[in-house]
Amino acid sequence: AWAGSLADHIDPRRLGTGLFLLSASGFAVTAVLVATDVMTVPLAMLCGFLTAIAPSMIMPLMQALVPAITPKDQLMQGVALQNLSMMVSVIAGVFLGGAVIQAFGVAAGFWLVTLAGVLGVAKFARMPLPDRAPPTDRRGAIREGVRLGLGTEPLRSLLGITAVFGLAIATSTLLLPEFARDVLGTESLAASALNVFMSLGMMTTSMLLATRWTPTRPGMVLTFFSVTVIGGGLIAIGSSREYAVTAVFCVMWGLGGGIGMTLLRTLTQMNTPPEAMGRVMGLSMMAQNGAFPIGAALLAVLVSATSVSTAMIIAGVICSCGTGLIALRPHVRSL
Repeated sequence: AWAGSLADHIDPRRLGTGLFLLSASGFAVTAVLVATDVMTVPLAMLCGFLTAIAPSMIMPLMQALVPAITPKDQLMQGVALQNLSMMVSVIAGVFLGGAVIQAFGVAAGFWLVTLAGVLGVAKFARMPLPDRAPPTDRRGAIREGVRLGLGTEPLRSLLGITAVFGLAIATSTLLLPEFARDVLGTESLAASALNVFMSLGMMTTSMLLATRWTPTRPGMVLTFFSVTVIGGGLIAIGSSREYAVTAVFCVMWGLGGGIGMTLLRTLTQMNTPPEAMGRVMGLSMMAQNGAFPIGAALLAVLVSATSVSTAMIIAGVICSCGTGLIALRPHVRSL
């Protein structure tokens, strides 16, 4: 929420450059600690906490900039392209980081992320970005953003769906590797490939929305994919016992997820006043990422009481019911 408020009130070039510089500095310190064998488990936990701050604060700014530089009738295409670029970088980062670590050691992996931060500084410093009018008063800005996001429709419903999407993402992230190992009997590489299959599905539909398809009733399309695919995909994966079938379900889950996530953010931005875009995007990121620790606690209880596959199915049912209760309301369907 604080990062979103800064994105609404500080020049985006100055804020982005500063955050990327802070990110690069944090990872550089971590790399030095690893390379000099000073790193310990408590120190690693502290580094993990501190190095997550700047990247987390960058996200509301990056998302708020898309509607600021994209014509309104092309906003969905801009969101889809940003999602596509992020997914490509995630997949590339997994393989590039793994190769660098295997060839040169763990410290080299942190130097690689440091380099990414330096490149971010250089790119932000040169980007043509809209000027931010200096605010007359920033007192109460966060409170006003929370009131707007949680106190008005359809933003409240859209943020609620975002939180359920976050739970679905947490379930796939936390349980899929364990499911692949314990239920499907695969090794780590094959387990990682399932996440790649999901990402490829999301990339495909993001490209489709960016270039070929603009839904005439985006709220209805979002409702359909939210209710059927997001939770249904987890149920299907949890019910599978064959690797090839699971891989197909992962691709299908990614296809539906790419459409749902693109439409969700597009509709959120279309219904947000430009002067509050950063704060609402901060709330959106908090709703999505805040569902992760909540989901982790829930899944820990479910796995210990049942099994990995059963926990995934139950989480899928919860996601389907949660999105159904929210998305079927006219606030979302009529968008």
